[in-house]
Amino acid sequence: MQTIVIFAGLVAVALAALTPPTEEFKTVDAVRAEQQKKVIELLQNVQQMNKSFDYYKIGYSYDIAANIENYTNKKAVEEFLHIHDNRINVQQMPFTIFNDRMREEAIALYRVFYYAKDFDTFYKTAAWARVWINEGMFVYSFSIAVLTRPDTVLMVLPTPYEIYPYHFFNADVVNKVRRAKMQEGFIQTEVAEKYGITYENNVYTVLANYSGWSHFDNEEQKIAYFTEDIGLNSFYYYFHAVFPFWMKDNETTSPFTERRGEAFYYFYQQLLARYYMERLTNGLGEIPEFSWKLPVKTGYTPNLVAHTLYPFVTRNNYYNLQTPANAHALQYLESFEENFMHMLEQGYFKGDKKEVNLKNWKSINFVGNYWGFNVDLYKSGTKNFQKYYEVIARELLGAAPEPTDEYYTAPVALEQYTTALRDPVFYQLYKHILYYFQQYKQYLDPYTKETLSFTGVKVNDVKVDHLTTFFDYFKSDVSNLIQRNQAEHKDVKAWFHAIQPRLNNKPFNVEIEVKSEVATDAVVRIFLGPKYDSNGYPISLEDNWMNFMTLDTFNYKLTQGKNQIVRNSEHFLSFADDAYTTYDLLNFLKENKVPTDMSEASFFMPRRLMLPKGTESGFPFQIYVIVSPHVPTTGAYKNFRGFFWDNKPFGFPFDRPVNELYFWQSNMFMKDVKIYHEGESNVYKFAVPQYHSNFVTKH
Repeated sequence: MQTIVIFAGLVAVALAALTPPTEEFKTVDAVRAEQQKKVIELLQNVQQMNKSFDYYKIGYSYDIAANIENYTNKKAVEEFLHIHDNRINVQQMPFTIFNDRMREEAIALYRVFYYAKDFDTFYKTAAWARVWINEGMFVYSFSIAVLTRPDTVLMVLPTPYEIYPYHFFNADVVNKVRRAKMQEGFIQTEVAEKYGITYENNVYTVLANYSGWSHFDNEEQKIAYFTEDIGLNSFYYYFHAVFPFWMKDNETTSPFTERRGEAFYYFYQQLLARYYMERLTNGLGEIPEFSWKLPVKTGYTPNLVAHTLYPFVTRNNYYNLQTPANAHALQYLESFEENFMHMLEQGYFKGDKKEVNLKNWKSINFVGNYWGFNVDLYKSGTKNFQKYYEVIARELLGAAPEPTDEYYTAPVALEQYTTALRDPVFYQLYKHILYYFQQYKQYLDPYTKETLSFTGVKVNDVKVDHLTTFFDYFKSDVSNLIQRNQAEHKDVKAWFHAIQPRLNNKPFNVEIEVKSEVATDAVVRIFLGPKYDSNGYPISLEDNWMNFMTLDTFNYKLTQGKNQIVRNSEHFLSFADDAYTTYDLLNFLKENKVPTDMSEASFFMPRRLMLPKGTESGFPFQIYVIVSPHVPTTGAYKNFRGFFWDNKPFGFPFDRPVNELYFWQSNMFMKDVKIYHEGESNVYKFAVPQYHSNFVTKH
């Protein structure tokens, strides 16, 4: 009985602390609020129809062809209708953008959404697709359309883990939630609570664990709390939604189109830098290398099921790639890599009516487009995405069985943007890709002393508060795991939540003392990086530049004399606060307001993952601060939050190999810090009720 009391008390404590920290809201007018509500309702219960909702009544009878005058690109509409009328529309099948047929149809559907001339036409088209199109394809194309259409670009979307909880929570959670719904609870309440299920105020609450809770495949599972974090995987999903490799630059309002290749590199460099630091604090060392010619040492058991309850594919340790069936694909991947190295040796790319100097730093956009294989690489015509490097690499490494037809595909973690980060091989693959970026960057001249300096400006000191991480519980609405009949849709009697321990950190200040001889505009950049390598030896900047992660960048008006700059981690603009539930969003809309971060920063890393876990005694890292002259950006880049602060490359000055002598000038400062972990460090114990003696509440 003691276990039950402990668990029930923990649920109460956790739920009391689950509301995201106070964040800014922005007000929207009544028309916008109603449009926002319609967008949210289209993404509720996507695995089934709610015939009482307006979208069903509209979508069931809407005729796209009869309303073709309401689209600004009739050709795109006709192409979609041709595809739709001449192919089998397979609903209730897992969707992936890596399937050739599904990708072609999803792109065509997106274009119909994008070219709807007004919101009313867009909504009717979406309602039609919600009723008649594969659910996963609808969610994919519709979500990207909302993020890119001029009239919906800052609308809020429900979180991916609420839309598709199957991709974020283990099969154990799916089983418990579905069983609780079907049985209307548990006959033996004491037994249910012992296994992490409670019922109170019409809400079933299930404790959710990570994939290594029941077995241990390899040491990579030590950091499943990071790689399987629902916020981190949502972050990656939104990155793709903003930068789809197939999207033409005239099909989006994004200001990134001219720097898409550069953004591709910066995103993966930052993600791997953060992942590497998490490995260091857990004693895992360097990200393992892999070769197309050798077995893949690292296996992965996702413990996920698709909405069809078909299990995600497992890859065994020492998975063999060298099979006759893979021969042509492996040959293509190796040729792709060799072709790039050949271009570097020549120093230029020539073809497709253009020539690119690969010894110019601005060519990072070409290099990023080459490895991202997006449509900006070749302007002369449509590309064959079947030859897309990432598509082929993920298919091989995902270990999926050969499909029986062109529409069926077994669910594979690497082939979903909502699940790819869960697989340790993902990071090995992108370390492999970033190696080629770094080879390109070796041809670039390091920044000179003059380029990095700031005459008349000196950083006298940097002070950083005690850096502390901890695990706390986070609530997610997983009601989309269950099926409701039409009567239950009209009168919902029970909701289903999952609470899961997630890494978090206490807010902290970074205090920077700057002395300036003149009043001037400046840009301040703050980075976090490793101090020692996996063997405990200090790393020089010349060997470590690629491992620094941006914590914050901001403009600042320096006054003559002493400037005391204080930045709080809750204001770092490269991170986003925890998202609200759909239930909360609908309530906010009654007051004509939406959360700012969910509107403007959905594709930012979760703030709670800003710091690696650290250790009880403190794990050493270093914070690097540089103050630079402000040279403003122009055009579409101006004032775009978190990215375009000046005319420097993303990640400056760690965007290329460094000459360490020039990184110790007066306008720079390196500060040694330690990151401490408070409370239980074994995350798996948090989801087993009897282990909660060392529970740490949310701070």
